[in-house]
Amino acid sequence: METLLKATELAQIMGCSERYVQKLGATGKLCSRKILNEKNRPMMFFPLSELSPELQRKYLAQNHIAVPQTDMPGTPEQQTMDSFSADEREEIQFWLDTLSEWQQYRENYTKGSKAQADEQYVCLCAKAHPEKLFSTDILYRKQRALRNKNLSGLLDKRGKSRKGKSSIPEVIWQAFLSFYLDEAQHPIKKCWEYTKMWAQQERPELVADIPCYTTFSRHVKSDVLEAVKTLGREGEKAFSDRCAPYIRRTYEDMQSNDWWIADNHTFDIISQDENGKNHRLYLTAFFDARGGIFTGCYVTLNPSSQATLIALRKGIIKYGIPKNIYVDNGREFLTFDIGGLGHRQKKNKGGKQYNPPPVFTRLGIKMTNAIVRNAKAKIIERRFRDVKDHLSRLFETYTGGNVVERPERLKKVLKKGGIATDAELTAIVEELLEHYFNEAPYGGAVAADRGKPRMQVYQENLLEKRTTSAEELALMLMRSARPQKITNRGVHLDIGGGRIDYWNNELLALQDQTVYFRYDPENLAEVRVYDLEDRYIMSVPADNEAILSYNASKEEVKAAMNKTRRFAKITKEVLQSSVLPGINSRTALELVLSEAERNKQARAENPLPEPKIIALQRPNEEPLLKAIGDDYTPDLSRMTRNAKLRNGGNEDGENI
Repeated sequence: METLLKATELAQIMGCSERYVQKLGATGKLCSRKILNEKNRPMMFFPLSELSPELQRKYLAQNHIAVPQTDMPGTPEQQTMDSFSADEREEIQFWLDTLSEWQQYRENYTKGSKAQADEQYVCLCAKAHPEKLFSTDILYRKQRALRNKNLSGLLDKRGKSRKGKSSIPEVIWQAFLSFYLDEAQHPIKKCWEYTKMWAQQERPELVADIPCYTTFSRHVKSDVLEAVKTLGREGEKAFSDRCAPYIRRTYEDMQSNDWWIADNHTFDIISQDENGKNHRLYLTAFFDARGGIFTGCYVTLNPSSQATLIALRKGIIKYGIPKNIYVDNGREFLTFDIGGLGHRQKKNKGGKQYNPPPVFTRLGIKMTNAIVRNAKAKIIERRFRDVKDHLSRLFETYTGGNVVERPERLKKVLKKGGIATDAELTAIVEELLEHYFNEAPYGGAVAADRGKPRMQVYQENLLEKRTTSAEELALMLMRSARPQKITNRGVHLDIGGGRIDYWNNELLALQDQTVYFRYDPENLAEVRVYDLEDRYIMSVPADNEAILSYNASKEEVKAAMNKTRRFAKITKEVLQSSVLPGINSRTALELVLSEAERNKQARAENPLPEPKIIALQRPNEEPLLKAIGDDYTPDLSRMTRNAKLRNGGNEDGENI
């Protein structure tokens, strides 16, 4: 249990008045605590462990407490030089040299006593080192510390005795941190004010001990860890991004084309379309994780799933098919017919739903999605920063990433004209990514490859290149439609706000069957139809004739009618070839009547046996008049008269 001294006890040890001790405790020069006594009044106590070593020794001596020398308060520890800071080591070394020189000076001094030698040496040191404070007492004290192997005794500790200590009561500091370490991010001064309000209500006895605002501000900077501050004031996301340790990926055992990373980037450049409209384009890019090169890139007006496929197609044609693709959770990647829906997949309550194999699966690519809101996930975002700094800034219409970065010249440039067109920007981007960025020195995680051109690193680590023919690649990169039933209009594709029907006579013969089809968005002339076991059925052309507007000409109507009648004619021919001549609905009726007659004759020859017991079932109900009453006789004349009145006549039966 910790020993606490009263002000009177400490004053006796220090040889001063009790009032002076209380003043030292109130001003924070001595560590003190306020504890309520039996009369519920605060009293000031002083922890023995917080006193100086000399005062601790005096207390132990006055109370005749024997303590082993190793546990004696104030006994210098056997400290090594590496336990001190660089400045402290320099100061210790200075005093070691000074004390050694002093002893040598005393031995060689012959003009008087040793005391005179000490005074003479102090004068010499004051002239040689005017920034230092010298006296004989200081020399004796330093020599005594050296003799006791107390290296810390050689340091100047003025103003450092309370370093690391605070005059803020612990409970007040915790209350302050409760306000400060909040995601509302209150200013320090407001937290200080809230703390005083809280203390007035909850701990009024500590209000007088709350120091000023600057004290709290100083301790926030020195005592609150940056990680704790980030987590408390900015949340787990900021803490994870800036303070938490991250998983370092190893690249030494990775080959080129093992992992491609994909993402979209907004150019900080204003360009002009063919109609003269100013806008900013986007870059959809694939990036090889091992070599650090851009593999597939496509400049687009809007990031989309189709832009992803175009960039992938360009990358595969030049560099081969990757084994894995690492993407975020955007809709341009998590599409049912490209990479699959991933975690966006919804459970189908009506049963299992067939999903056509997505493009990545047909290509043999495994897709991995980054953790949501993970700033450390994709290294391609760091390369996009290079695109911004080393490509976008080359254009006069560079906009900057935000308002602060926007160049002042931008308004004048836009007003003057001469803005790069979309075609010019696209050509420059493709040229620089391929022959400038991909040839830049490698600076990735593999130290052995640093300094080499990125393309060289890619080629040296490309042990296997998966390729395919242009026709097969075009087939594997086709988009897929969701399963649908074949109707009398075949199958349809909703795209661009319109609907395209695909059918021919062979497909209409498969009506009500559920199929899906693949299509090339750049060539919508026909689609490839598959069954739900992914077996190819046929290719079906788009219907351009059987879709007419209301003001169509007679020739167009005639052509459309001929096309629709053609299927009816073919169907009739198939029907006729599928049945026997002479069999019709009358034949079926005759067959049924004949079967009924045979059954009738058979039943007459072999009647069913009668049951042994016959129970007569009667209706359990009474006549209406009896239900009204036995003695009741209806007034028929009155009923007739009322009926006439309801039909609009008078009591005599005449119409009113």
